[in-house]
Amino acid sequence: MSIDTHAHHDAHADGGHHEPPEVVDVRQRMSIWLFIAGDALTLAALVFTYLYLRGVNTSGHWMSMLGYPGPQLAGGHSWAFYDANVFNGTNPAAPTTIVTGPLSAGLNWLGTAVTAISAGFIWSAERALRVAKNKSAFTMLAALGTIVAFVAILISFHQLSLIPQIYSIHNDSAVMAFTAYGSSMMIIIGAAIVHLMLLGFLGLGLTLRSARGAINVENWYQSRLVRMFWVWVAISAVATSALTTTINTIH
Repeated sequence: MSIDTHAHHDAHADGGHHEPPEVVDVRQRMSIWLFIAGDALTLAALVFTYLYLRGVNTSGHWMSMLGYPGPQLAGGHSWAFYDANVFNGTNPAAPTTIVTGPLSAGLNWLGTAVTAISAGFIWSAERALRVAKNKSAFTMLAALGTIVAFVAILISFHQLSLIPQIYSIHNDSAVMAFTAYGSSMMIIIGAAIVHLMLLGFLGLGLTLRSARGAINVENWYQSRLVRMFWVWVAISAVATSALTTTINTIH
């Protein structure tokens, strides 16, 4: 039996279920577009919640609350300090209306810019592999994009730590509370961190698979799928930054 006959027999031994890479790629791209569409709906829900809470400004709590300033505010203290001197103190100072301001727009845009730069590295990496057929350049650029994404994660965690807290007493309990603005920003930044962590995981996977030869000039389809999602995350970061740095205070 000839080699060609063996090859023909093997191709049909499993029922002929092998599909060309191009067919698989089309299906995978449709899947990632559906995933991005679902993620866009989640982003829209977060944006709606942010705008709704700002619009109704229930009890004036969008950026203010009755209590004592937390450690992020001027003259503020920690929960332990207030617990000892206010909640359990003999002569505590009366609570006042604490008004907070928006988070730093510069820091917000810095995190967004870093995210966009990481997307630029990944896009360049995918192009280097798909168009220039340069696998070593792909590995290097994918690694750089991943590192930059982790820098964006650190910036986002720093943003979270700056959200103002207010020591608030309710009946027999005392907590460090957040204004409606603070709570909204916590959810938005938290969602960004989840996305950035996912990008870091995907970028690390691309880098390691490329170094092992699993991704190469013939098998570059996965890099395009990751690039599509990465660019979407960067676009959503720009959109949320534009919203939260321009529509925040109530005049």
